[in-house]
Amino acid sequence: MDLKLAAELQAALLPDGCPIECKHHVAAARNRMCGWVGGDFYDFIPLNRDQSAIVVGDVAGHGVRAALLMAQIKGFLQSDTLDRSRPIRIITALNDMLCRLGDKTDSVMSCSMIYMVFDAPSGMCLMCNCGHPRPLLYKSDDRALSHLGGHDILLGVEPFEPTEICHTFMPGERLVLYTDGICEAANGRHELFGESGLRQVLRDRGDAPPAQCADAVMQAVADFRGGAAQADDETIVIIDRL
Repeated sequence: MDLKLAAELQAALLPDGCPIECKHHVAAARNRMCGWVGGDFYDFIPLNRDQSAIVVGDVAGHGVRAALLMAQIKGFLQSDTLDRSRPIRIITALNDMLCRLGDKTDSVMSCSMIYMVFDAPSGMCLMCNCGHPRPLLYKSDDRALSHLGGHDILLGVEPFEPTEICHTFMPGERLVLYTDGICEAANGRHELFGESGLRQVLRDRGDAPPAQCADAVMQAVADFRGGAAQADDETIVIIDRL
């Protein structure tokens, strides 16, 4: 019963919809935990009339410990006392908080995370990537897929100076954010779905709306896994620039 309640509370922390949807963007998100509770999370945080923050993260480990840390991080990101419009500032503050928490518990409270701020009218995006799989950028005109930006170390390990990148999204571009559970899904022969599997689905469903494309990715991962047990949480967020 306690685990069921924890699962219900964690599900309530994930957004029901994608507030970034407007005349400039449309988005979709899908999440599949590997147990009652897990460490994957995502969020869409309205900052003002034109800007929204998009977060995708993966707390190390599974179970209740990961879920509790995920809730702590989400609460921190929602705090009105933070300057949430600059990824470099909020990532620095979050990393400091996790390092202090680790010192108090004599453990490492690590998490991979992407934090980005979208300006809807201009398409400009500021992003910090801390140990997370690099986002994929899909261009509908030539069906090309490329990585967006590099990444820093995991949050919660040690103090560091984050790297902030800037990209201006053009109409027809699609941003794909995901956790490593997607590419590391394994079948009964211990083969991995891999980034190659993800890229194939994204190309095959490049003309589909974000929601249908996200559903196709989750279904392809489940089909690939077959009868093998899900070993990690799986999350994907897809955003189109209109």
